[in-house]
Amino acid sequence: MTFREVRPCLALQPYVRNYLLVNLFYHPADFPKTPYPTRIEQALVFFVRGLITSYDPLTGRTVPIAQNALFGQQVSRLDFQCVAQTDFLMVQVIFQPGALFRLVGIPGTALTGQFCDGESVLNSELQTVHDQLANAKDETEMIERVEQYMVSKLKKARRDAHPIDRIGELLLHHPVPFSLDWLADQANLSPRQFERKFNERIGIGPKLYSRIGRFFQTINYKERHPDQDWLTVAVKFGYTDYYHLAKDFKQFAHVTPSLLMQEYAQRPEIIVNL
Repeated sequence: MTFREVRPCLALQPYVRNYLLVNLFYHPADFPKTPYPTRIEQALVFFVRGLITSYDPLTGRTVPIAQNALFGQQVSRLDFQCVAQTDFLMVQVIFQPGALFRLVGIPGTALTGQFCDGESVLNSELQTVHDQLANAKDETEMIERVEQYMVSKLKKARRDAHPIDRIGELLLHHPVPFSLDWLADQANLSPRQFERKFNERIGIGPKLYSRIGRFFQTINYKERHPDQDWLTVAVKFGYTDYYHLAKDFKQFAHVTPSLLMQEYAQRPEIIVNL
Protein backbone atom coordinates (compact mmCIF):
# COMPACT_ATOMS: atom_id res chain seq x y z
CA MET A 1 0.00 0.00 0.00
CA THR A 2 1.25 3.47 -0.89
CA PHE A 3 0.55 7.05 0.18
CA ARG A 4 3.38 9.05 -1.36
CA GLU A 5 4.05 12.70 -2.18
CA VAL A 6 6.58 13.45 -4.92
CA ARG A 7 8.12 16.77 -5.92
CA PRO A 8 7.94 17.61 -9.65
CA CYS A 9 10.96 18.24 -11.85
CA LEU A 10 12.50 21.72 -11.66
CA ALA A 11 10.84 22.95 -14.85
CA LEU A 12 7.38 22.13 -13.51
CA GLN A 13 7.77 23.49 -9.97
CA PRO A 14 6.30 26.93 -10.86
CA TYR A 15 3.16 25.04 -11.95
CA VAL A 16 2.99 21.87 -9.86
CA ARG A 17 3.23 21.84 -6.06
CA ASN A 18 3.54 18.07 -5.83
CA TYR A 19 2.20 14.74 -7.02
CA LEU A 20 0.24 12.47 -4.71
CA LEU A 21 0.22 8.75 -5.45
CA VAL A 22 -2.20 6.57 -3.47
CA ASN A 23 -2.57 2.81 -3.83
CA LEU A 24 -4.80 0.99 -1.34
CA PHE A 25 -6.14 -2.57 -1.22
CA TYR A 26 -9.37 -2.87 0.76
CA HIS A 27 -13.06 -3.62 0.55
CA PRO A 28 -15.17 -0.43 0.33
CA ALA A 29 -17.51 -1.72 3.03
CA ASP A 30 -14.60 -1.66 5.49
CA PHE A 31 -14.41 2.14 5.40
CA PRO A 32 -16.95 4.95 5.79
CA LYS A 33 -16.97 7.97 3.49
CA THR A 34 -13.68 9.86 3.66
CA PRO A 35 -14.15 13.45 4.88
CA TYR A 36 -12.63 16.05 2.58
CA PRO A 37 -12.93 19.41 4.36
CA THR A 38 -12.21 22.59 2.44
CA ARG A 39 -8.56 23.10 1.54
CA ILE A 40 -6.43 25.24 -0.78
CA GLU A 41 -6.12 22.89 -3.70
CA GLN A 42 -6.69 22.70 -7.43
CA ALA A 43 -5.72 19.45 -9.08
CA LEU A 44 -5.78 17.08 -12.01
CA VAL A 45 -6.56 13.57 -10.79
CA PHE A 46 -6.21 10.25 -12.57
CA PHE A 47 -8.31 7.55 -10.94
CA VAL A 48 -6.40 4.67 -12.49
CA ARG A 49 -8.27 1.94 -10.60
CA GLY A 50 -11.34 2.35 -8.45
CA LEU A 51 -14.57 4.27 -8.93
CA ILE A 52 -15.08 7.37 -6.78
CA THR A 53 -18.27 9.11 -5.68
CA SER A 54 -18.56 12.53 -4.09
CA TYR A 55 -21.19 13.29 -1.44
CA ASP A 56 -22.13 16.89 -0.68
CA PRO A 57 -23.50 17.20 2.90
CA LEU A 58 -25.14 20.54 2.04
CA THR A 59 -27.26 19.20 -0.82
CA GLY A 60 -27.37 15.52 0.09
CA ARG A 61 -26.36 14.64 -3.47
CA THR A 62 -23.96 11.83 -4.38
CA VAL A 63 -22.36 12.02 -7.82
CA PRO A 64 -19.72 9.91 -9.61
CA ILE A 65 -16.39 11.54 -10.43
CA ALA A 66 -14.82 11.10 -13.86
CA GLN A 67 -11.79 8.84 -14.05
CA ASN A 68 -9.72 11.80 -15.34
CA ALA A 69 -11.00 14.68 -13.21
CA LEU A 70 -10.15 18.33 -12.87
CA PHE A 71 -10.77 19.75 -9.39
CA GLY A 72 -11.42 23.48 -9.08
CA GLN A 73 -10.97 25.39 -5.83
CA GLN A 74 -13.09 23.76 -3.14
CA VAL A 75 -15.28 26.01 -0.96
CA SER A 76 -17.16 23.49 1.20
CA ARG A 77 -16.79 19.98 2.56
CA LEU A 78 -17.26 16.90 0.42
CA ASP A 79 -17.07 13.22 1.33
CA PHE A 80 -15.44 10.74 -1.04
CA GLN A 81 -15.94 7.01 -1.25
CA CYS A 82 -14.39 4.29 -3.37
CA VAL A 83 -17.04 1.87 -4.60
CA ALA A 84 -17.07 -1.67 -5.99
CA GLN A 85 -13.29 -2.04 -6.07
CA THR A 86 -10.68 -3.57 -3.77
CA ASP A 87 -7.66 -2.09 -5.56
CA PHE A 88 -7.64 1.71 -5.55
CA LEU A 89 -4.94 3.61 -7.46
CA MET A 90 -4.89 7.38 -7.84
CA VAL A 91 -2.30 9.83 -9.18
CA GLN A 92 -2.98 13.46 -8.35
CA VAL A 93 -1.28 16.55 -9.80
CA ILE A 94 -1.67 19.37 -7.27
CA PHE A 95 -1.17 22.79 -8.88
CA GLN A 96 0.55 25.89 -7.57
CA PRO A 97 -1.74 28.90 -6.98
CA GLY A 98 -2.78 30.37 -10.34
CA ALA A 99 -1.17 27.57 -12.35
CA LEU A 100 -4.41 25.98 -13.51
CA PHE A 101 -5.53 29.33 -14.91
CA ARG A 102 -2.19 29.71 -16.70
CA LEU A 103 -2.44 26.25 -18.23
CA VAL A 104 -6.04 26.26 -19.44
CA GLY A 105 -6.87 29.96 -19.69
CA ILE A 106 -10.28 29.48 -18.07
CA PRO A 107 -11.23 31.89 -15.25
CA GLY A 108 -10.83 30.16 -11.91
CA THR A 109 -14.36 31.16 -10.92
CA ALA A 110 -15.73 28.90 -13.69
CA LEU A 111 -14.17 25.88 -11.97
CA THR A 112 -14.71 26.84 -8.32
CA GLY A 113 -16.39 24.00 -6.45
CA GLN A 114 -16.44 21.89 -9.62
CA PHE A 115 -15.17 18.36 -10.28
CA CYS A 116 -15.11 18.33 -14.06
CA ASP A 117 -14.37 15.67 -16.62
CA GLY A 118 -10.77 16.65 -17.37
CA GLU A 119 -11.05 15.67 -21.03
CA SER A 120 -13.79 18.25 -21.60
CA VAL A 121 -11.55 21.06 -20.28
CA LEU A 122 -8.10 19.89 -21.40
CA ASN A 123 -8.06 17.32 -24.21
CA SER A 124 -8.46 13.65 -25.07
CA GLU A 125 -4.74 13.06 -24.39
CA LEU A 126 -5.72 12.49 -20.78
CA GLN A 127 -7.10 9.08 -21.64
CA THR A 128 -3.76 8.14 -23.21
CA VAL A 129 -2.01 9.18 -19.99
CA HIS A 130 -4.57 7.20 -17.99
CA ASP A 131 -3.84 4.08 -20.06
CA GLN A 132 -0.08 4.58 -19.62
CA LEU A 133 -0.54 4.80 -15.86
CA ALA A 134 -2.65 1.65 -15.82
CA ASN A 135 0.11 -0.25 -17.65
CA ALA A 136 3.13 1.29 -15.86
CA LYS A 137 5.46 -1.23 -14.23
CA ASP A 138 6.02 0.83 -11.06
CA GLU A 139 5.42 4.15 -9.31
CA THR A 140 8.50 5.79 -10.84
CA GLU A 141 7.19 5.15 -14.33
CA MET A 142 3.79 6.56 -13.34
CA ILE A 143 5.35 9.84 -12.27
CA GLU A 144 7.45 9.95 -15.44
CA ARG A 145 4.35 9.56 -17.61
CA VAL A 146 2.50 12.32 -15.77
CA GLU A 147 5.52 14.64 -15.97
CA GLN A 148 5.82 14.08 -19.71
CA TYR A 149 2.22 15.14 -20.13
CA MET A 150 2.59 18.17 -17.86
CA VAL A 151 5.73 19.34 -19.70
CA SER A 152 3.79 19.16 -22.97
CA LYS A 153 1.03 21.29 -21.41
CA LEU A 154 3.62 23.75 -20.08
CA LYS A 155 4.76 24.46 -23.64
CA LYS A 156 1.19 25.47 -24.52
CA ALA A 157 0.41 27.56 -21.44
CA ARG A 158 -2.39 30.03 -22.21
CA ARG A 159 -1.45 32.76 -19.73
CA ASP A 160 1.75 34.30 -18.34
CA ALA A 161 2.75 34.40 -14.69
CA HIS A 162 1.48 37.30 -12.59
CA PRO A 163 2.44 38.72 -9.16
CA ILE A 164 -0.95 37.52 -7.89
CA ASP A 165 0.27 33.92 -8.28
CA ARG A 166 3.12 34.62 -5.86
CA ILE A 167 0.72 36.32 -3.47
CA GLY A 168 -1.41 33.18 -3.63
CA GLU A 169 1.66 31.16 -2.60
CA LEU A 170 2.32 33.61 0.24
CA LEU A 171 -1.22 33.23 1.57
CA LEU A 172 -1.06 29.46 1.10
CA HIS A 173 1.98 29.07 3.32
CA HIS A 174 1.36 32.03 5.66
CA PRO A 175 -2.43 32.41 5.96
CA VAL A 176 -2.40 35.32 8.38
CA PRO A 177 -4.53 38.46 7.98
CA PHE A 178 -3.20 40.99 5.46
CA SER A 179 -4.87 44.22 4.46
CA LEU A 180 -6.34 44.20 0.96
CA ASP A 181 -4.56 47.49 0.25
CA TRP A 182 -1.17 45.97 1.13
CA LEU A 183 -1.77 42.90 -1.02
CA ALA A 184 -2.93 45.03 -3.95
CA ASP A 185 0.16 47.21 -3.61
CA GLN A 186 2.40 44.12 -3.88
CA ALA A 187 0.74 43.34 -7.23
CA ASN A 188 0.88 46.99 -8.35
CA LEU A 189 -2.90 47.08 -8.67
CA SER A 190 -5.75 48.99 -7.10
CA PRO A 191 -7.69 47.03 -4.45
CA ARG A 192 -10.64 46.58 -6.82
CA GLN A 193 -8.40 45.38 -9.67
CA PHE A 194 -6.52 43.08 -7.32
CA GLU A 195 -9.64 41.39 -5.99
CA ARG A 196 -11.05 40.91 -9.50
CA LYS A 197 -7.85 39.40 -10.87
CA PHE A 198 -7.33 37.25 -7.77
CA ASN A 199 -10.78 35.75 -8.28
CA GLU A 200 -10.03 35.19 -11.96
CA ARG A 201 -6.70 33.42 -11.39
CA ILE A 202 -7.39 31.62 -8.09
CA GLY A 203 -11.14 31.09 -8.19
CA ILE A 204 -12.08 32.81 -4.91
CA GLY A 205 -11.30 36.10 -3.20
CA PRO A 206 -8.11 36.67 -1.14
CA LYS A 207 -9.92 36.88 2.21
CA LEU A 208 -11.72 33.55 1.76
CA TYR A 209 -8.55 32.00 0.35
CA SER A 210 -6.57 33.00 3.43
CA ARG A 211 -9.32 31.75 5.78
CA ILE A 212 -9.38 28.35 4.10
CA GLY A 213 -5.59 28.10 4.26
CA ARG A 214 -5.56 28.92 7.97
CA PHE A 215 -8.40 26.48 8.64
CA PHE A 216 -6.64 23.58 6.97
CA GLN A 217 -3.26 24.34 8.56
CA THR A 218 -5.08 24.23 11.90
CA ILE A 219 -6.41 20.74 11.12
CA ASN A 220 -2.96 19.47 10.13
CA TYR A 221 -1.36 20.92 13.25
CA LYS A 222 -3.98 19.46 15.58
CA GLU A 223 -3.58 16.05 13.96
CA ARG A 224 0.18 16.16 14.68
CA HIS A 225 -0.35 17.54 18.22
CA PRO A 226 -3.47 15.78 19.56
CA ASP A 227 -2.63 16.61 23.19
CA GLN A 228 -2.92 20.37 22.70
CA ASP A 229 -6.33 21.79 23.58
CA TRP A 230 -8.37 23.57 20.92
CA LEU A 231 -8.11 27.01 22.51
CA THR A 232 -4.30 26.82 22.44
CA VAL A 233 -4.40 25.72 18.81
CA ALA A 234 -6.89 28.47 17.93
CA VAL A 235 -4.71 31.21 19.40
CA LYS A 236 -1.60 29.78 17.74
CA PHE A 237 -3.20 30.19 14.32
CA GLY A 238 -4.51 33.70 14.89
CA TYR A 239 -8.10 33.03 15.93
CA THR A 240 -9.29 35.41 18.61
CA ASP A 241 -10.95 32.59 20.55
CA TYR A 242 -12.40 29.08 20.23
CA TYR A 243 -15.74 30.44 18.99
CA HIS A 244 -14.16 31.91 15.85
CA LEU A 245 -12.29 28.66 15.21
CA ALA A 246 -15.53 26.68 15.59
CA LYS A 247 -17.25 29.09 13.18
CA ASP A 248 -14.73 28.23 10.44
CA PHE A 249 -15.14 24.52 11.16
CA LYS A 250 -18.91 24.86 10.80
CA GLN A 251 -18.50 26.57 7.41
CA PHE A 252 -15.70 24.45 5.97
CA ALA A 253 -16.26 21.04 7.63
CA HIS A 254 -19.93 21.21 8.74
CA VAL A 255 -19.05 19.69 12.13
CA THR A 256 -17.34 20.71 15.37
CA PRO A 257 -13.53 20.59 15.60
CA SER A 258 -13.52 17.50 17.83
CA LEU A 259 -15.96 15.60 15.64
CA LEU A 260 -13.94 16.33 12.51
CA MET A 261 -10.79 14.90 14.11
CA GLN A 262 -12.72 11.75 15.03
CA GLU A 263 -13.86 11.42 11.40
CA TYR A 264 -10.35 12.16 10.16
CA ALA A 265 -8.98 9.26 12.19
CA GLN A 266 -11.14 6.91 10.09
CA ARG A 267 -9.47 7.79 6.77
CA PRO A 268 -8.22 4.66 4.96
CA GLU A 269 -4.58 5.78 4.93
CA ILE A 270 -4.69 6.25 8.72
CA ILE A 271 -6.41 2.94 9.42
CA VAL A 272 -3.81 1.03 7.39
CA ASN A 273 -1.05 3.02 9.10
CA LEU A 274 0.22 5.01 6.12
